[in-house]
Amino acid sequence: MDTDDKDVRRKFVQFWEVFFQNSAQFRGALVSAHCFFDKVWQGTGLYPALTECDVKHLYPLDSRFPYRSAQGLAVSNCYSRTAVDSRDQFLSARFHALLPQIVAEYRDAFIDQLRCVHFLGMAGNEAMMLYPSQHKRLYAENVQSIAGEVRGIQAGFGDFRFNAPTPANLPPLLAVYANKVESLLQTVDETSIHCLVSFAQYYFALLHPFYERCGRTSEELMYLLFERVGFGWRYISATGDRSSSLAHERMTLINRAAEGFNRKIAGYFGLPSEGIRKTPDIYRAVTAKYFAPQYSGIYADELPRPFYYQHPQQEVIDAYHFLMESLLLDEIMGFSLHQPYPHIMRLGEHLREAGEQVYQGYAMPSAWGRELHSVLAGIAE
Repeated sequence: MDTDDKDVRRKFVQFWEVFFQNSAQFRGALVSAHCFFDKVWQGTGLYPALTECDVKHLYPLDSRFPYRSAQGLAVSNCYSRTAVDSRDQFLSARFHALLPQIVAEYRDAFIDQLRCVHFLGMAGNEAMMLYPSQHKRLYAENVQSIAGEVRGIQAGFGDFRFNAPTPANLPPLLAVYANKVESLLQTVDETSIHCLVSFAQYYFALLHPFYERCGRTSEELMYLLFERVGFGWRYISATGDRSSSLAHERMTLINRAAEGFNRKIAGYFGLPSEGIRKTPDIYRAVTAKYFAPQYSGIYADELPRPFYYQHPQQEVIDAYHFLMESLLLDEIMGFSLHQPYPHIMRLGEHLREAGEQVYQGYAMPSAWGRELHSVLAGIAE
């Protein structure tokens, strides 16, 4: 839909005015934005359209990854930048050495491969790798197990750039994402592999499926997919060095794409895109537009930290997640390697150029001739 069209924007404003009268009825629904708004515009009505377009029951998350962390969170953590850098190098080397075994063991089950990758990086390392603030929050939310576990609390991506899907709708969105990656793997070739890898990395970042270590896992999934299609390419952060210039360039591109998605969300709220970069910008603009009497009280002072997981006006959070998850669902389901989205093409070109210019052909240490199950058994029940 052309959200710059005045008539379209007016329709959206009318919809949200009705939505905010009773937003609780939309909480937890997962709809295709295209399906839902088409039916609303055609006069189906809000609640019949909601029922017809809610797809959550169609995509149960099917995962057979059998391992659980052998221990819960440590009572206290001992995070230090030096220790994390050193540990990352070790974990990255182990991951790359075990990569062919991961692919073979969980072939045709992308979600299980991702959970295994995250587990290999996180299990037993929580005390060392979590910031004190992360550790404190997980304890407050009563999270005991992290490694390979799909999160059950709210999370965000990229320094307030994106408030990730709710725990209620994360499993079906993750199922749609994993199914899409699997289907794309059936047709990918050497020409389109960079777009497939970039699609997988970008939407993994927005879904943010795990409690922590999503950034490192998103980079490792690049090599997971290269391995799946038979390419042993290793670059960007092949040795676990996420401070490399290539890793920074790539994260900048992902951040810009997420900001573009935020502007798309603003358009569907009937708002102009000017001044919209991060999620708190959307919350503030929605409050000004639809809750004008409350706006001055909520934003009376410049906050030391913008609203993110919560907002004084609960309807704003309900509306954001309802819309954001709808648009995210459509983008994932509608992606095609034949006509990739512009932001995925930019990421794909970056990956292709980096591979041609800085290809490392990274070799694994011979000492890592170990069986995947023996490594997992050493850190899992």
